[in-house]
Amino acid sequence: MTNLKIKPRLLEICNLIEPNSKIVDVGADHALLDIYLNKHKNCTCLATDISEKCIERAKQNIIKYNANVKTKINDGLNGLELNDEIIVISGMGTITIKKILNKDITNDLIVVTHTDVDELKSFLKNKNYEITLEKNIFDKRKYTIIYAKAKKIC
Repeated sequence: MTNLKIKPRLLEICNLIEPNSKIVDVGADHALLDIYLNKHKNCTCLATDISEKCIERAKQNIIKYNANVKTKINDGLNGLELNDEIIVISGMGTITIKKILNKDITNDLIVVTHTDVDELKSFLKNKNYEITLEKNIFDKRKYTIIYAKAKKIC
């Protein structure tokens, strides 16, 4: 097997995810995060992207690294049946992340933005999410990684 190398930003995300987790990776690009999680943490992953070209490349990578990752051409979370998956959205701006998350969901979230961090945090709090971790990482530019959990309503 070829050694899989992932960017520091993606490795930081992986470090936040427990083994055997279920993941929906929105905007998965070439699915390297998902492949890494599947191979190193036995996670069940669905890699989605709006781009057919990206999903084709993801499928090639899944074969190359002999991973068990599902793929789907999809616009955000539209039409996905969500249960207890962790939703990962990485490498997009806050405006796009807010559009994707403007749904009635209670899944744990890992969101990574390089724009308008305070606006994203405010949006998450207004959706009844508690930010349990916030970390800055430099990977060619500054990114902020946020782990958020839905607050339990009694």
